[in-house]
Parts: sequence; structure tokens; C-alpha cells
Amino acid sequence: MIDMNQITEELLQNKPHLAEPIRFYDKTRKFTGIVQELLNALPADSCRRELNAYPTASVSTIVRQFTAVFELPEGSLSPLLQALELGEIDFMRLPLRETPAFSLPYAEEDLQLILFLISRPYFLGLRDSRGLGGRHWDKGKCPICGAQPSLSSIANNGSRRLFCPFCGTEGEGARTGCPVCLNSDPSKVNILTFEGEPGFKVHACGECASYVKTAEHEMLSRFTPELIELISLPLDFVAQEKGYARRSPNPIGIMNMVVRG
Repeated sequence: MIDMNQITEELLQNKPHLAEPIRFYDKTRKFTGIVQELLNALPADSCRRELNAYPTASVSTIVRQFTAVFELPEGSLSPLLQALELGEIDFMRLPLRETPAFSLPYAEEDLQLILFLISRPYFLGLRDSRGLGGRHWDKGKCPICGAQPSLSSIANNGSRRLFCPFCGTEGEGARTGCPVCLNSDPSKVNILTFEGEPGFKVHACGECASYVKTAEHEMLSRFTPELIELISLPLDFVAQEKGYARRSPNPIGIMNMVVRG
């Protein structure tokens, strides 16, 4: 089993330029653990997985814990709390990149980030309850929540494994082509390699203008997919500078590394 505390401490020493995202990621892990314990302590019938958000009775505590862990001003999430308590936010729309249709007093990117982070324990519980790990992603989407991949690995035998950023489900994808739009024309898929970033490639698609980072399979024996995403953050900057886009958030809820005018 990967010792997350030990690995993150080593990363902080060896990759000081990633200190801020790694420390922020530690907060996401802390929040996830708190919520998982909270949900596990609730009666089973109050956590039915057909619900598309947290049980109403737990929402206030979850939002309060989120505010504390991420050191947000008290009351800053009151509008979001109210929307969650009224059942106005469907978590299952989030992997489809759909934000609530009604107005909330947050910038769009900030709202997407907050909703991703606050819903992550929900999606991890959904994954554990459905047990579809290893299933083929035949439509370029996670079979549990519908998210599109932004990370993959390729084994020595050439098989490709895809990772869901929302629920953590892993599964096999097509060996060649774009794992997002399923374009199979090799002339439209650019493979980018990076000096100083061994073990990584980027598969960038000229058809849908998206990209997926690809790590050597051996890296998974030392790092989780989430840590691999953080280690390879510099690749996101380069790919986005070239005009390609992520189709799902990274583990700290960010999609756009490059601010365009």
C-alpha cells in the first residue's frame, strides 16, 4: 500500500515548485476522509446511492467541514449550502461539465472547483458501491459517472488504462487514437514528449482539441493516479499553451492552467 504521507513529503522535498498544489491536495484528502467517516456513521437508508447529492441531514456538517479545512471565510458558502439543502444541485451533472442552471454568487470557475472538491467523497462512495472497476470505457467516458479522462497509462503489452478524476474508477480504453472523442485517425493524434519529465507523454487530439496525459505503467506502483496528475502539472501548461484542453479537472479541481485574454 502506498504511504501517502511519506510520498507527499518526498515530493515536497524533491519538487519544491509543486509545494502549493501538493499542500492543497493534502487538504482535499483530509476533507474526503472526514466526509467518508461522517457518511459511514449514518444509517444505511439515509445514504442510498440513487440520491444525486448528500443526504439533506448531513449537508450542513459537510459544508462546515469544507469551510474549515479549506480555510474559507465563515458564511462564504451559505448560498451553496442552501442550494444543497433544497436539493437543487445534482452531483451527477458535474462530470458532464454542467453547473447549476440557476445563479449562485460565485465566479463560474470558482463554483466548478468548489463543487468538484465538495462532491468528491460522494463520487468515491458511488464507485465503491457499484464496483465497476476494470470495465471497458467503450464511449470514452467513465462507466459510473460519465466523466471524460485526462490521465491514462500504457502497459508494456500496449493496453491503455484510463482513470476517472471524479470517482477514481479505472478501466481499459482503446489502445490507439483519442480516448476522449474516440477519433482513430493516427494522423490527427499528436504525441508530445517533454525533456526533464521522464515517464510521461501527452496524447493531443487534433479532432476534438483535447489532450490526455499518459504515464508509464510502472509509475503506478509508486504513485496514485492523483499524485501522478500533480507531478505532471507542467505538462498541462505546455499542452494548453499549444491550444489543447483538459476535459475533466485535476485532483485539486483545476482544468485551465493558462489564462487567455
